[in-house]
Amino acid sequence: MRSTAIVMLILAVAMGATSVYLARDWLQRQGEFGDAAAGPSIELTTVVVAKLPMNFGDAVTKEYLSEVEWPAATVPPDSFRTIEELTKPGEGRVVLRSIQTNEPVLNSKLSGAGGKATLSTILDKEMRAVTIRVNDVNGVAGFVLPGDRVDVLLTREENQASRNKNPITDFLLQNIKVLGIDQKANDDEDKPKVARAVTLEVEPFDAQKLALATTVGSLSLALRHEANADADYTRTVRVSDLKARVLVEEPKAEKVSVTSGEAAAKPAKKKRKVYVTPANPYSNVTVVRGVDASTSKVLKDKDKKARPASAGLSAPAARKPAATQEETAPGGPKIIVPQG
Repeated sequence: MRSTAIVMLILAVAMGATSVYLARDWLQRQGEFGDAAAGPSIELTTVVVAKLPMNFGDAVTKEYLSEVEWPAATVPPDSFRTIEELTKPGEGRVVLRSIQTNEPVLNSKLSGAGGKATLSTILDKEMRAVTIRVNDVNGVAGFVLPGDRVDVLLTREENQASRNKNPITDFLLQNIKVLGIDQKANDDEDKPKVARAVTLEVEPFDAQKLALATTVGSLSLALRHEANADADYTRTVRVSDLKARVLVEEPKAEKVSVTSGEAAAKPAKKKRKVYVTPANPYSNVTVVRGVDASTSKVLKDKDKKARPASAGLSAPAARKPAATQEETAPGGPKIIVPQG
């Protein structure tokens, strides 16, 4: 009886030891399988990011910065590895473009060592900054903010020497970047503000055009959509165009050559806007008396036929075609009548 108990005890100990060995071996193999499935380890490094939002003109100090782990293979080439590298004694830097929380601090968004937050530091090398005067109307009621894109319109007199006022409006420049409003160049501004001056980033030749345009007429701004960078076709607008109506036309589809075994693809028709101005029923007549000249408007011949004869003229005279450009009545002034 005692021998049987001893044998059972030995068997139990042997089976327990075997179970422990097999369980440990299984756990080790599972750990090796998991490491293989996880793939190779990723090498990490540190990158300096903004702990708090940093705006134009803010000094770069340790209170605004923190170091975070970053995959070494995807480190931005313009970034900093340590805070000490960025905030060396005697090399104070300032922010030139806004940096958001947890965004890597890039050297391109900061001034040089000991630099200042000036407008010249955020200009492209080939561009110029030009300021124009605006008000609450031609400045889009203050909705133009730094970083927006605008078109510049010029309204002027078509013939400065003429006594007759004939104002026209042209698109002077298109898709121009706004650098600043008054004395503010922070592109984080999000509230409209009526400004008295707007600073634009333009090419050197466009800077000359703006300087000249301020002396010959008035400038206005037209705010563009931020995703629309294409220059639109424009034309000069005159007073007569205020009555223009818009027609939508579809250009004819272009002919497509068909090769054997291929079907002709029909090009999509694109709509375009066409502005049509009603015909002017009047002609200008210039009357010269000695050295003085005056211009007046008269109805064209096709309109005169449907109206009574003018006072002081016989009916045949009123229906006479205006084929002669210069006529001189006996004892009267010289009358110059343009055809049409």
